[in-house]
Order: sequence, then C-alpha cells, then structure tokens
Amino acid sequence: MAEIGRPVELRGGASARRVSYQEFWPLYLDAHRHPGTRACHYAATVVGILGTAAAVWLAEPLLAAAGILLGYAIAIASHRVIEGNRPLIRINAFYGAISDLRMIWFALSGRLSGEYRRLGLAPID
Repeated sequence: MAEIGRPVELRGGASARRVSYQEFWPLYLDAHRHPGTRACHYAATVVGILGTAAAVWLAEPLLAAAGILLGYAIAIASHRVIEGNRPLIRINAFYGAISDLRMIWFALSGRLSGEYRRLGLAPID
C-alpha cells in the first residue's frame, strides 16, 4: 500500500505505479488537507460541470473542453500555491476526478472531517 504523507514514487518520469482506488483515496485526502486547496477543488469541479453543461445547452463542444481545462488549471495551481505539494493527476486522473466529487459530497453532507479521522488523517482547519 502507498504510504500516507509520502508522495507515490513515479517510474520513468510520466508513468506512475499503479494504485487501487482504495489506496488512492487516503493519498488524495492527504494531499488536500488545507481548506483553501479543497475550496479551489470545489470551485474547479463546478467550473468543469458548468462548462460541460453550457456545451450541451449551446451545442458548443469547445465549452466543455475549456471548462474542464480551466478546472484542472485551478486545481493544479492550488496544490503548488496553497498546499505546497504535487497534484495526483499523474497517478490517476480518473481517480482524481471521482475523488473530487466524493470529497465534495463528504463536505456537503458534513462528513469530511469524520472521513479524515477514519483514515487517521487530520485536515488543516
């Protein structure tokens, strides 16, 4: 299992070692301990969803791409500027997108702090 608090070692530059979602989720939360990073991810997810919805509504596919790219830019920047760590996009971008939605759901339902505690992590509040 990947170790919490340590970056997952990347092999050969761009490719990362494979991790299961069960291993990825605690790494994801560990990389999103600061509330500012989480807020940027919430905003980035909304930007991506709104861009996709606008693309469907207006029949303009480039809006979806623009919304998703802008969302990723916001999320990646938050790791460098606020959290001071590397985003996990190189490990598994799909798991990252799913985890963004999961983190939002936990936050909206008031269970995010409990999930951090369950995993033995303490968010920076």
